[in-house]
Amino acid sequence: MQSFRALNFKVAAAGDSYNDTGMIEEADAGFFFRAPRNVADAFPHIPMVETYPDLYDAIAAAGKK
Repeated sequence: MQSFRALNFKVAAAGDSYNDTGMIEEADAGFFFRAPRNVADAFPHIPMVETYPDLYDAIAAAGKK
């Protein structure tokens, strides 16, 4: 991720489990995608999306910030 930032890229990440949380939290925009409720509940600050169109919209919106 640091290599992309060195190139002035914004980084978006999505995942569905505990092992994805480091990546999601380090990204400029991070989301849970279809994560189990217990995982999402453990990290309430990470937005949750359920469909591919919603994920696309969330990434697009984050890119405009």
